[in-house]
Amino acid sequence: MSAAEILNAHPNATVLTVDFFDTMVTRTVAQPTHVFAVVEEGLVSQHGSRWKGVAVERVHAEHRARVVAAETNALRDITIEEIAQQLSEALTLTSAERDLFVRTEKATEIALAKAVPAAAAIIAEAQSRGLRVLIVSDNYMPSSHLVNMAHAAGYAWVTADDVLVSCEHGGFKYNGVLWAVALKKAGVAASQILHLGDDHEADHVQPSKLGIATHIDTRMRRSHREMHNTSPDVLALSRIEATQRDAMYDGEWDVAHALGDGLVGMVVAAQIADVMHVVKQREVAGIHFAARDGWLAHQVWDAMRDGGEPLPAASYTAFSRSVIWRASLTELTPTNVGRFIGDDEVLTVARLERRVGCSLSSLYRPDEAIDAQSARAVLLENDREVVAASQQLRQRLLGYFEEQGLLKPGHHLVVDLGWTGSTIADMADLIADATNGETTIEARLTGMYWDATPNRMRVSMHGYAMTEFESLDNNLRLLGVIKLLEALVTAPHGSVVDFADAAQDFQPIFVETQAELDAYAQLIGRVAQSAITSACALLQGTHPSGVKASDITGTALWAAIMQVGHTPRSEEVEALRIVRHVTSIDHEGEGTPLVASAPSSPKSFRQEQLPGLYDELIHGHWMQGSLRSWSNADDTRWITDEIGNIWPSTKLQWVPAPLA
Repeated sequence: MSAAEILNAHPNATVLTVDFFDTMVTRTVAQPTHVFAVVEEGLVSQHGSRWKGVAVERVHAEHRARVVAAETNALRDITIEEIAQQLSEALTLTSAERDLFVRTEKATEIALAKAVPAAAAIIAEAQSRGLRVLIVSDNYMPSSHLVNMAHAAGYAWVTADDVLVSCEHGGFKYNGVLWAVALKKAGVAASQILHLGDDHEADHVQPSKLGIATHIDTRMRRSHREMHNTSPDVLALSRIEATQRDAMYDGEWDVAHALGDGLVGMVVAAQIADVMHVVKQREVAGIHFAARDGWLAHQVWDAMRDGGEPLPAASYTAFSRSVIWRASLTELTPTNVGRFIGDDEVLTVARLERRVGCSLSSLYRPDEAIDAQSARAVLLENDREVVAASQQLRQRLLGYFEEQGLLKPGHHLVVDLGWTGSTIADMADLIADATNGETTIEARLTGMYWDATPNRMRVSMHGYAMTEFESLDNNLRLLGVIKLLEALVTAPHGSVVDFADAAQDFQPIFVETQAELDAYAQLIGRVAQSAITSACALLQGTHPSGVKASDITGTALWAAIMQVGHTPRSEEVEALRIVRHVTSIDHEGEGTPLVASAPSSPKSFRQEQLPGLYDELIHGHWMQGSLRSWSNADDTRWITDEIGNIWPSTKLQWVPAPLA
C-alpha cells in the first residue's frame, strides 16, 4: 500500500504515532546488536585490545540490568547509564572508560542511522494533511538521543517534545504503560490515532486494547538473526545483509539471491583472494580449482582474467574422494572393503559393477537387491578384478592430471572447501609417486576440522576460515554445517566417477542424480549466479554494501558461515528443504535431505535415543537447519532443547560468551 492509501484507510486519524527503531529509523548494519560490533571495532582500533569482546558483553550487560530493575519494578525500562554500570562492573572499567563507551555507542548509533522509506513516506504524507506526528519508542536511550538519530536520518522536524521513550516514562509499549502516556500526550480520542510499528505485541496488541488503529510493517526485521552473536567479525556479512534488506524492501525476499550475494559470494571471494595472496608471495607451478567446490571460484577467476586482471591461468580439475581412493587401492581386504559400501546400503550387482568399474562374478542376478554384508562378500570374491580395475583407473586419472598440468614439476595449489584434507593428501601421494617427488601439492581450504591433523604429515594445508586447532565447539559447529556448504558451493554438473581413455583425452565422466539436478534448477543455480556476481564485485571493490575482499578475513568468513549455517532464518531453512545430499561412493541414489525430518513419534521418543539422533544430524544432515525446523513445532521443540542442553555447541550463541 502507498502512504496515501494507508492514511486514506483511516480518515478519522488526526494523530500519527510512529515506532522509532526498525519502523522510522534503521541502521546500515543488519540488526541492532551489530551496532555494538561497530562500537567494539572502533574502540579496539583507537584504544587497544582492552575492548575486545565488548560487543557481546554489552548484550549481556543489558540483560543483567533488566534483571536488576525487575527486582524492584517489573514495569519500568532501564537507561543506558544502568547498562553502562553493569558493563563497567563486568569489565572493571574506570568511570572515564564507562563514559567513553556510552559516548561511543551514542555516536555510532547516530552515524549508522538511516530512514526507513515506507515510514518516511507515511510521515511526510501525514504532515502534508495536517496530522500531528509523535514518536513512541521502547528504548533505553533518552529522547534527546532519538532526536539526534532522527536528524541524522533526515527527519529534521523532530524535537524532544515529539518523542516519548520508555526509559523516561516508567514503562513500555509492550506492557501498556507507555500507551497510556501517549494517549494523554496526543490529547485526542484513541479512535483518532493511527500507529505505525513493527512489533506485534508492542505496536498492535497493546494499542489495540485502547482502540488505537495500527499498521504493522516488519520488513526492516528481515535481516535479523540471533542477537547475542555480535562482534566485529560479523560486520562484513552484516553490511551485505543490510544492503539486501534495503534492496528487497519493496519486493519479495529472494532467499537464493540473499544466500548467493552474502555467504556464498564471500566464500568464493575468499577462495580467490587467498590464492591471489599466495601467487603474489611466491612462485607456483599451477593453480587448480577442485570440482565441484571450486566451480564458482574458477568462473570468477576466468572472468577476472578476461576483464584484464593479470592472473595466471588456472585449471578446473575433477577429482572426488571416491576416485582418488579407488585409484590408490592396491589390495582389497575385509578391513577396507567397507569403504566401497555403506553399512545400511542395499545394492544390486549391476550397481556394484558401476561402482568398482569392472564385471563381477556372482550367484546373484544383476538386478537383485542385496544387503551391505552380501555386497562386500561379492567384492572380496572378485578382489583381483576390483584391484585391477582400480589400477586401470589410476592410469586414466594420472593421464587426466597430466592433461590438467598437475604433473608439471614444481609446487601446485589446489583450492577446495575442505574438510579433512585426506582426499588431497591421497592425491598428492599419487602425484608425488608418479613424478618421483618433482611435483608437490598445497591444499588451500575454506575450512578444516580436527580429522585434518594426520593429513598435515602428508600434504601442506591452509585453512582460511577454520583450522582443526580451533575450539572443540567450533569444530563441532563446522561439522554440523558441512553439508550445507557443499550444497551451496557447488557446480551445475554431477560428481566425477571415472575418466575416459587416452583417445578421449582422459575426459572426466560425471554422474548426474535427479535430486541434485532438481535442486540446482529450482534454487542452487540462482544462488550460484548471485554468488558469481557478488564475488566479482567484492574482489573489484564495487559491491553496493561497500564490503571489499580485504574485509573478508578468515574470522569474518567464519562469522558469515556461522551466521547463516548456525543461525539460519526460517525462510532459508524452508527454501533448502528441497536439497538432498548424495554421499555414496558411486554418487548415485536419492541421497539424504539437507534438512532432516523430525522423529515420527516425538511424544514416544526416548532420552536414550538422543545421542544416536545427534550423531545422525551432525554427520548426515545440516544440523542447525534441522534443529531450527524442529524448534518451530510444539511437539518436537523439546527435542531441540534437550540436544542444546546436552551438546551446548548446538545452542544459538556461537560468539564466545563473556567470562563474567
